[in-house]
Amino acid sequence: MAGVMVPFANGKGGVGKTALACSFAVAQAKRGASVIVTDLNDLQSTAVSWSQVRDANAILPKIRVESATPRRAMEMIGRADFLVVDTPGWTDKSTLALAKRSTFMVIPTGPNPTYELAPTIRLLHGLRHEGIEEWRLGVVLSRFRTDGKHIGEEEQFARAYLAEAGYRALDGYVRNLPVYGTALAEGYGMTEVGRGDALDEVTRVMQSIETGVANAERQLVRQPEPQREKTRERGGRDER
Repeated sequence: MAGVMVPFANGKGGVGKTALACSFAVAQAKRGASVIVTDLNDLQSTAVSWSQVRDANAILPKIRVESATPRRAMEMIGRADFLVVDTPGWTDKSTLALAKRSTFMVIPTGPNPTYELAPTIRLLHGLRHEGIEEWRLGVVLSRFRTDGKHIGEEEQFARAYLAEAGYRALDGYVRNLPVYGTALAEGYGMTEVGRGDALDEVTRVMQSIETGVANAERQLVRQPEPQREKTRERGGRDER
């Protein structure tokens, strides 16, 4: 487990990167893992603000969140069981560098075909073109409609849209429920909302991410040593 880095990235803002990153960090900390979250958005610092509220409300486990540059984040690999990276709402060469050094990159997307799914597919195509293996990329369906009557149709459409481009989303979805917003505003993770469908839905997504990370770890271990070093070390040396 040591040295695992899980960036949450997408060029489209507002798809739940910070919410998912902080919630994943909480879920791993509750399982006894050491976790560091790095917040790369120095303009908004949403993850840092979330952790400050969590500390002020004395919520345990305590989650260590630090502002960082992409280079600084990559230097922190191995300092905790999990390094969770909350990226800004845009993509640049640092996104590629993080992908190359990551164990597993989580890419949340909303259901809108024009403003969310299409940019997500462009990002996935770009990462695959640069040699990032598909097993190191996990698409999460996020911020879907709260209306339970239509969620099945929305999920089916999003999965079909991704499949047509050659990609598969992880199991589950996260709706844009007020209970999640309230929890995050108070310093909680989405897995700390209590009981019911909201907890079941986000727990399923967290388990899907955990499975993706575990599978990626196994793939990396199976690689011959020279290839493993190339996978871990290529890219990112010029990021600031």
